[in-house]
Amino acid sequence: MEYTLKDTDYEFSETEVKHEVIRIGESENDLFEIEFKLTCSFGFLEFAHNFVWLNEDITTLLNQIEKIGEKKHGSLSVLSPGIAFSYEKYKHKDNLYEFTFHLDTGFINSDMGTGANLGLTLMTSLEEIRNWIQSLLKQEN
Repeated sequence: MEYTLKDTDYEFSETEVKHEVIRIGESENDLFEIEFKLTCSFGFLEFAHNFVWLNEDITTLLNQIEKIGEKKHGSLSVLSPGIAFSYEKYKHKDNLYEFTFHLDTGFINSDMGTGANLGLTLMTSLEEIRNWIQSLLKQEN
């Protein structure tokens, strides 16, 4: 299953982040792996890499999103390596956030976590962010 999160000004920025679930592993003690391909694109440039998260990572992110509330900025993270997130409330519209995906280039290139990262920011609502994350758990029937 594939799900795309587009920048609110996509027609101008052509910026989007999508994930495609490749495999959902067997459940063991209520934990299971989710292998997915993350693709960041803007205009003619595109970068894709496969990641493996646990369902617990998604629950953690969803819990963190619920606590954003009136916070103006912050970060979100999971236990699995490779991706972190930051957000900043857009001051000109109440329901929009600048949401940045931080991809750890050390993890991507060498399976070793580092402080170096590649980031892509898009403007979106918390509802869209929530739907994008939740869709990692949904399977097509």
